[in-house]
Amino acid sequence: VVSTQSTGEYMADMMAKMKPGKNFGAAVSLLSAKFMPGVVQRKGKSGSGRDIEYIHRILAIREKILFLKVAEKMRVSIKDKAAARAARFEKWSQQEQDSVQAAARAYSEKLISDMCYEKIGRADPSIQPILKKMYNLYLITILQENISFFLTNNLITRRGAASLRDDFDALIKEIAPESLTLAEGFGITEEMLSAPIARDWELYNSYDNAGEMKKFEDMVRDNAGEMNQYEDTIRDNAEEMEQNEDMIRA
Repeated sequence: VVSTQSTGEYMADMMAKMKPGKNFGAAVSLLSAKFMPGVVQRKGKSGSGRDIEYIHRILAIREKILFLKVAEKMRVSIKDKAAARAARFEKWSQQEQDSVQAAARAYSEKLISDMCYEKIGRADPSIQPILKKMYNLYLITILQENISFFLTNNLITRRGAASLRDDFDALIKEIAPESLTLAEGFGITEEMLSAPIARDWELYNSYDNAGEMKKFEDMVRDNAGEMNQYEDTIRDNAEEMEQNEDMIRA
């Protein structure tokens, strides 16, 4: 919901920029994303998955293309403002939700990429290499999940697309030795790891314990046993008290 709302606000700003009289530079940038061939926009690069600058740039192009498509679909030829607003809302909320959601996702992923790019540049130099690899892994994942879009818009070549799997696997191998350190960086304490499977998972799965319910049943059974012992103790004390009373009475 928040992403869609932000998308609406962003699109309204984009449509305002499309008017050359108000912002000529922004209008040219948007229109170039629509009409300029992808090979020109990617500056002739094939699309290496290890080229962070390249992927970051084509994410921005994808965002513009998808928002322009939504903007075009939101156009209505109704003079009455109230009726036009109602018709546009109908398109936005009912008829073109797939396009809206696609633009919203592109906006979110581009925003995350922007933030990663900025924060990594300001991070401690000692951790920048591993952060860049994780960021690169995220970017490749976006390309893989939207490969049809990037191919059909000529923002990546078939050779570049074919190499993404190898680039992804290579990054995984490079990041793997640091995985435990990265996990510890989240600050998850031992107390937070309450689930048995989060501890010694090999031991946890070495026998059929019916999940955590087995331990819960054992705990209930143990408590029931303690209650029985407690009741037996009370019963014994009561009998002893009766015997003492009989002795006193005698």
